[in-house]
Amino acid sequence: MKHKKIYAIDLRTKIPYLPEVYADSAYANKKNDEKLGKQNNKVLHRAYRNTPLTDRQKQENKQRSSIRYIVERTFGLLKQHHGLAKARYLGLERNKTRAQLIAMSHNLKTGMNIFKQMRSLGDCYAQ
Repeated sequence: MKHKKIYAIDLRTKIPYLPEVYADSAYANKKNDEKLGKQNNKVLHRAYRNTPLTDRQKQENKQRSSIRYIVERTFGLLKQHHGLAKARYLGLERNKTRAQLIAMSHNLKTGMNIFKQMRSLGDCYAQ
């Protein structure tokens, strides 16, 4: 089994203001810590051999995982039901446009479902 080699990405060149970055513990390394700084670094803490996580680190991981879960669930849906698991076209631009259109349609569908739920709740209160 081959291991993925994870590189630090210089996000500051692409995004002038770097928001908080939530990532898996595989991205926990000194290079990424330096690039992200203390404010933006929301990478999960990793336990090492003979060095278990402290209670504070466990609590932080739990909080960060609850935020990552929302994003991971959405990407899983897009991959499984909308075909984002594979690139359909040659070239980055077409695939990028396709992914954006699929994400927009997902957001519209989600918004309509929320609207329907709110509307049905409003009918309950009107009686």
